[in-house]
Amino acid sequence: MTSKWFAVRYVGSKRKIAKYLLPYIYKGLAVNPKAAYIEPFAGGCNMITTVKHHTRIGYDSNKYLIALLREAQRHPDVLKNTNCMTKEAFTYVKKHKDEFHPWYVGATGYFPTYANKWMESYNEYNSPGTFKGSMKNVLKQDLAGIHLLHGDYKNIPLGKGNVIYCDPPYKHFDYYKMPFDHDEFCDWVRYASKTNIVYVSEYEMPSDFQCVWQMTITPGINHAAAPREEKLFIYRP
Repeated sequence: MTSKWFAVRYVGSKRKIAKYLLPYIYKGLAVNPKAAYIEPFAGGCNMITTVKHHTRIGYDSNKYLIALLREAQRHPDVLKNTNCMTKEAFTYVKKHKDEFHPWYVGATGYFPTYANKWMESYNEYNSPGTFKGSMKNVLKQDLAGIHLLHGDYKNIPLGKGNVIYCDPPYKHFDYYKMPFDHDEFCDWVRYASKTNIVYVSEYEMPSDFQCVWQMTITPGINHAAAPREEKLFIYRP
């Protein structure tokens, strides 16, 4: 499963509503101040960078994304000096990933594409602007102190007493066309909730989940899109 992507421009970004979600996250962290804050679907880290806490762990199933974020975290000047790429270069890297450093594959797969969709169509009409703009959005994120790890949500260490925030692919808005089993995910949340506080962003969840917050927003980068009811859920058996 590929990841949701960065920047305010991308469809799944929580940057615009982070301030509304933070009170619930901090309320959960107050229950156990020694707890870790964990995001199984960290994506471009738009949410985790807004959380001020001693232990923040962000996972993503796309190893190239994690490598890219780590490069931005540890060697921002290297990323800053990366040149825009032609369509031919993009196509070559896409077909020969093993020949390049994982972080560079990550930059190739996201920066020059339409809406920053992973290895999708090359934005030939605005490639320099798309590439540099996406890079700038990554570099302006405060990634310091965040543990960035590659891993599928089903396999991450849960621990006990932690606060886990999930921003998975939405069930009825599959913009990224990801293979994702929503029923399996809900079962995982039920299991994780036995020993942790788990929040889920979605438009809808099964009846044993309670909506604790909601707001009508226009999703993504298309302002002509129909407004949707963004919600935050917690499991309540």
